[in-house]
Amino acid sequence: MTKEYYFIKPELSSPETKQENISSWLDTQDTDFYNAQIAQERDYCFWCDIVETAKTNSRESYTSMAYTLNDPNMLNSAAKTNFILAEDEVLYIHTLSVIRDGKVIDKINDINVKVLDYVRDENQASFNDEKKVTVLIRDLHLNDIFLIETTIERKYEESSIRNQFFRWIYSAPNSYWAYGKYRFELKNETGQNLETNFHYFRDEAGAILDKEKVIIENSQSYTIEKEDYIGNDPKEFELTPFIDFVTEKTYPEITKAISDVYQKFYQVDLASFAGDLVSELDALPSLKHKIRHAIDFVQKEIYYLYNETEMDGHEPQAAEVTYQTKQGDCKAKTVLLKVILDYLEVDSELILVNYGSDVFLPVYTPSPFNFNHAILKVTDDNQVYFIDATMSSDQGFLANRQRNSFMYYLEIKPGTELQKQEPFQDRTPSVEEIFRCDVKGNEAEVVFERKLRGGMANGSREMFKNESNKDIVNRYNFAIYSNMTLYKKYEENEIDKHFNNTSIQIVEDNKEMNEISLVYKATITDPYIVENKKRFLHFWSWGNFIDDGAEKHFHKDFPYWVDRNIIKMEIHLTTDHSIDRTDSYTRQECDIKSKYLNHRVTKKIHKNGASCYLEYRPYHNLTISGKDLEEYIKANKKVLDSNWGIGIDIIEDGLFKKLGKLFK
Repeated sequence: MTKEYYFIKPELSSPETKQENISSWLDTQDTDFYNAQIAQERDYCFWCDIVETAKTNSRESYTSMAYTLNDPNMLNSAAKTNFILAEDEVLYIHTLSVIRDGKVIDKINDINVKVLDYVRDENQASFNDEKKVTVLIRDLHLNDIFLIETTIERKYEESSIRNQFFRWIYSAPNSYWAYGKYRFELKNETGQNLETNFHYFRDEAGAILDKEKVIIENSQSYTIEKEDYIGNDPKEFELTPFIDFVTEKTYPEITKAISDVYQKFYQVDLASFAGDLVSELDALPSLKHKIRHAIDFVQKEIYYLYNETEMDGHEPQAAEVTYQTKQGDCKAKTVLLKVILDYLEVDSELILVNYGSDVFLPVYTPSPFNFNHAILKVTDDNQVYFIDATMSSDQGFLANRQRNSFMYYLEIKPGTELQKQEPFQDRTPSVEEIFRCDVKGNEAEVVFERKLRGGMANGSREMFKNESNKDIVNRYNFAIYSNMTLYKKYEENEIDKHFNNTSIQIVEDNKEMNEISLVYKATITDPYIVENKKRFLHFWSWGNFIDDGAEKHFHKDFPYWVDRNIIKMEIHLTTDHSIDRTDSYTRQECDIKSKYLNHRVTKKIHKNGASCYLEYRPYHNLTISGKDLEEYIKANKKVLDSNWGIGIDIIEDGLFKKLGKLFK
């Protein structure tokens, strides 16, 4: 049976839309407020009435508006009104009409409604079962007044946790519209209390107000009403104020309820439906090999499908179904991985995260809908690891896999609070590099060796898998061109004229340790930089060692996020000329020690060149502000002060040496 996504319900039209009542609000055309908006050639909304009704097993969103169509773009938008509906939503159209020459003209019979599948990104493993309902309205005129009144009803399935928990975020409109009357109401018909919290509202001095929460009891409502109203745009470096309406629950109460749902999905016999996998696991020589095989199986052999409707409140898919169909969303994949690790007697718990809005999780009122992703927290040998079952490119034993940054998470275990993952550093350097440049005459032989670990190794494998060798070589050519500051001599489009015999290859890929070793080689003509008739040879690694975003961070409401790799690097520059071994920049070393960044540079200088050894030790998953950010910026400025590479100054041959070479 085909589902109907919309219904025409004119009998539910409000009195304000009737001919006999329009004069009560059309009179605002005589006000200075109305005329000021029209003088700016902007549209005017006579009224806007928004009512959100939270019910025990559904939610209704009612909207009623009357606004001018003085702008051609607004006319086009009204003539083709779009609604994006989830699979469990239905649109009810009550009123579609215009006021023209003081008369209400009903447009319900002048519409053509199209219902099409709505695809956000067909190239991703994400789908929403959404529909795009387009209402085409014939014969709208410029300068009409448009009246629209609709309700969208969303009914929850019996298994949805939305039957227990409600959340709605409200933010005020921006400054485009001027409203004669503006009204927002949230009705509570859930049978529980709703908690209302106010975030980032400010006083006249710009300080954030500490507003007390408001409790909306069942059968009560919260209303915002304004007249002659224009919304405010957020100031630069400030967040838009918002209100969240949430079922009054604590995180321990939330995790108890969700844990009860998940527990029955853990109590299964893996061997009863995954005998082949069990045999493979049993045949492996050690527990670390078994854990690796389990993670690889779920990450790589179970296809990731993200269904927003299911992620938004339904119970997880059974592990047996995920195993048999070889597909599932993040919850399904994570539940299957936990079931496999339970078989291996490895402790694990499903946790909820929100990578995109992570730093705001302590700000939000407790709700399961603050999170949009599920991963697995694994404890092995007294060490905690976080495994994202949707990452198909990850490799290695448990301790060597990619470690993602996120600050807060909710463990689905009865009675737990919101927890924090502390800042951390790489266990071993994520990047180890050796750059060698040997110049003879006017030609440099360059060898660049890299050993990458963890997420850096994963990313490099994907690059070799998805890009042509030519594109990868070009990427490295540009990096060397930049680091040797050759942009001071010639443009990027001339790189190929100077870079010859270029190559790059993987010399070792240890997937168990999640390490990959690469070697890039090139012959570069005319490698010296000439300034004031003096020649220099440079190598400076901005991307490795310079965090220039910190000093540019001015936002008032959220901290600066540091997520950087530990890097060890050697730079060896040699020439067939003598160098100035007394040059202060060539000899400069440092040992920078600060709270959130340590950086050490040592050098060895010889007659025909120099070597530079850098060890850079920042943090991942670090948020800083205030004095801590100032200290971090100060440390970065010290790194920037010629402590992120090396340059050598060539001593030009004297007259007698040049003559000697000539007669050889």
